[in-house]
Amino acid sequence: MEGRRLLPAAAPQMKYQRTALRAPRVTAPVLWLAALVLIRLAVPDAWHVHAQNGAAPAGDVETVQIRPNVYVLFGAGGNITVHTGVDGAIVVDSGTAAMADAVLAAVQRLKSQPIRYVINTSADPDHVGGNAKLAAAGAAFNNNAQFIGAATAEVVAREEVLLRMSAPSGAQSPFPTAVWPTETFTQRVKSMYVNDDGVQIMHMPAAHSDGDSVVFFRRADVIATGDILDLRRFPMIDTERGGTVQGEIDALNSLLVLAIPPMPLVYREARTLLVPGHGRVADHAELVDYRDMVTVVRDIVEHAIKKGMSLPEIKASNPTAGFRAQYGSDTGPWTTEMFVEAVYNDLRGKRQ
Repeated sequence: MEGRRLLPAAAPQMKYQRTALRAPRVTAPVLWLAALVLIRLAVPDAWHVHAQNGAAPAGDVETVQIRPNVYVLFGAGGNITVHTGVDGAIVVDSGTAAMADAVLAAVQRLKSQPIRYVINTSADPDHVGGNAKLAAAGAAFNNNAQFIGAATAEVVAREEVLLRMSAPSGAQSPFPTAVWPTETFTQRVKSMYVNDDGVQIMHMPAAHSDGDSVVFFRRADVIATGDILDLRRFPMIDTERGGTVQGEIDALNSLLVLAIPPMPLVYREARTLLVPGHGRVADHAELVDYRDMVTVVRDIVEHAIKKGMSLPEIKASNPTAGFRAQYGSDTGPWTTEMFVEAVYNDLRGKRQ
């Protein structure tokens, strides 16, 4: 009887405990929103966790591992992407001449095999300055057993890059011959297979300049974008060297075709990584935002031109409103006003 009298008293207690421990009901939309918030907070720095597995800093150059065989060197003037493997190292851009020794030391810490290719994404000094030093430390592939392979790595770039870096006979070249590309291409895409990975160098005509290229490592799923993408500022459109705002937008759209977002498993780190010429590593979502920003500003300036507004009037109307806080700058080598002026001059020239 004692046991039977305890059952009614114990039952309510068990029910109460279950009620107290039951988690509050959360709807699916709330869970989805919370997940997105956590992702945006965590993911931008997720690939930087690999830095502890990469090489130690060499001089002022910081090495960050973003894939098992892909590294980014920061602090050399422009970002440098290094792809390593059984065949050697592929180096995308070479930084400034002043940082060449530090860059070479950082690359040599990553791979005992020689540097095989140095690929330039443009003719800017902070992308080509270390060409001679890196190439001299490398070795080209010996494609013919009857001949000895070149004692230096190949420096590859679009033909326009060589034209910008050299000069007609009798004229002073802006760069010494040792820095010039040794292999150029004129087709839209130059492809190779190195380190068990498909490597495609893709020309993006009339974007930042007329000689821009991006380098796509297909197996690693990493794209070195050069100065086409720069999340620190509005894109630098060098109209004097063939850059156009429409070419910039076309290039960003081409990158969007190649870049894969982390869908449908948005909470995972897996995604295409984009290494810009300057600034942090980016992904598909940031690329979309950047493309949309350039497109919106282009449309605003174009509409103002159609209304007959002058350049001072357009600048005063602040066509970059809404984006200026994130990408704008009033000082430095590339200001917001310089960007607006470049867009205006490009669009105005096409209307004349």
